[in-house]
Amino acid sequence: MVLVELATGTIVADPDEVATVLEPTADEAALSAAAGGNAGPIAIAFPSFTDGRGFSLARLLRERHGFKGEIRAVGHLIPDHGQFLLRSGFDTAEITDPDAVQVWKASLERIRHNYQPAVRNPLPLRWDASSKAAGMLDETLGKTGDLVSRIKEVAAQIEGRIAFSTSLGLEDQVILHAIAKSGVIKSGAEIDVFTLDTGRLFPEVLETVELSELRYRIRIRLVAPDAQEVEELVSRDGVYGFRQSVENRKGCCEIRKVRPLNRALEGAQGWITGLRREHSDARAEVPLAAWDADRGLTKVNPVADWSTDTLMAYIAANNIPVNPLHARGFVSIGCAPCTRAIQPGENPRAGRWWWENEDKKECGLHVNENGKEKEKAA
Repeated sequence: MVLVELATGTIVADPDEVATVLEPTADEAALSAAAGGNAGPIAIAFPSFTDGRGFSLARLLRERHGFKGEIRAVGHLIPDHGQFLLRSGFDTAEITDPDAVQVWKASLERIRHNYQPAVRNPLPLRWDASSKAAGMLDETLGKTGDLVSRIKEVAAQIEGRIAFSTSLGLEDQVILHAIAKSGVIKSGAEIDVFTLDTGRLFPEVLETVELSELRYRIRIRLVAPDAQEVEELVSRDGVYGFRQSVENRKGCCEIRKVRPLNRALEGAQGWITGLRREHSDARAEVPLAAWDADRGLTKVNPVADWSTDTLMAYIAANNIPVNPLHARGFVSIGCAPCTRAIQPGENPRAGRWWWENEDKKECGLHVNENGKEKEKAA
């Protein structure tokens, strides 16, 4: 017998074996007696995998009797029970076959968010465990400055699909080179490389896509915004309405970038970006890895601690293909109407939405609803 923590799909190393056992026939008096003054676990028996009375008992313990301790499922259980156990308020499940733990974990990961409210919402529990795991990954990545080793570690630690959203900028090209050199894709790691095709990219960006695909033999998927939403946006604000106000510009970014990104990240367990601390004051504390609670995944910024000198030296040493716009003074490259070249000494982000006076200019891809960096808020 092993005990599986449903919130994380992991084995409980030292389970408390002393538990009050309730049969599915338990009445109100038995529930009250079990919950009253009991801080220890309550085990609810499932005599067969088709007997669902245990789910109701767990809900009653949480809702009616306010039980805050561990509720454990025991008996005839199958992996498909996992999500129902979570939503009903169970914390752990006792299974007979230790080799089935991975099957249980896979079943729990198939549906990453509850589609109906839970009695004892398991997502914060999962987020807490995942946040700790992301923190451990951040610490591990910080112990090596070798980018290829960092990519290998990310692929080893994050199970499932890892999304790499590239803008084809300098940092992203370095990361793409490291992914190709690491061989993790060929060895079976599921890394989905994509870029947001907003409909207003510089031609040089698309040329860099093609050149990179030829060089690294990695397909870079183009993710486009919803056509109807774009039509409605332009009809409402005009072709260049994003220059009329910050609100209009952020609305344009929302439709052309944020929503397509969120769609592309659905179901991913990890998200690799090219954020660096030198980009701006708002990104000065960006970690190498952190748990993104809003999206339910681990966000990895493998070159966050790199200096510009380190970045440029790596590009030169490895003959990495870069966007030709960089040679013309374009440092941070977004949509063509919203990007200009910068002058020597200007902040790298000064060329983005240069007509705005905000200190922290972001498109919304890396900030939460309060306008703060997600990594800072985590």
